[in-house]
Amino acid sequence: MSSIKDTPTDEEVAPARPLSAWDHARAALIALHVLAIVALAFPSRGALTNKAAWRSKNTQADFAAWTAGLNRAGVEITPQEFEAWLWSLAERYGRARDRVTRPVQPYARYLGLEQSWQMFASPQRHPGELHVDIRVDGEWRPIYRSRSREYTWRRGQLDYHRMRKYVGRFARGIVPGHYNPLARALARAAASDFPEAESIRVRLYRYRSLPPDRVRAGERPEGRYEHTRVYPAAPLRAQRGAWP
Repeated sequence: MSSIKDTPTDEEVAPARPLSAWDHARAALIALHVLAIVALAFPSRGALTNKAAWRSKNTQADFAAWTAGLNRAGVEITPQEFEAWLWSLAERYGRARDRVTRPVQPYARYLGLEQSWQMFASPQRHPGELHVDIRVDGEWRPIYRSRSREYTWRRGQLDYHRMRKYVGRFARGIVPGHYNPLARALARAAASDFPEAESIRVRLYRYRSLPPDRVRAGERPEGRYEHTRVYPAAPLRAQRGAWP
């Protein structure tokens, strides 16, 4: 039968090593790093104080929905008053965050601790899709529709998640320097793939997302076309550098 070892006495326990200057410095550096991360974790200004972002359809729809909820709860306030109150709050928050994070900004830049993209404030309720058509014998014929099982031209490329994110930006605002080269490249590729095409048309289809009950009922959203670009096919075929 094994014997139970007695608990060591205070005299038998080795004394703790005194903390060195490096131990203290390391603890201080770790604490400063944690404090910097906590300060930087507060949401940055970003679109929070960007008037153009506040004027977007998505944001205005959010203001209307929140105001309606407050009205139902007995708070009398208009969307304009609610927006003005939120803007004042956002500006005060932005100034406070700037003061808190200013001391750690050089440290964050040096170590790459900054995050350039923002978290999603609300879903995109007014999405946009690229539609590509060709004209044959004077008749327009669709060749690509996003997520379509029928119009699947270049679907492997155009439905790729990176491309979808790129196109999704156009729903928030068209940047001609991005949209026009893409539309022309698509037209050039379509002209090459469809020798019978007389013209190529690239458009952005905008619509409002339906609520869940209407989607379950089988409804399809109705939208409108924006930023239409039409290209004669023959000159495109003579150019080099078609879409791969």
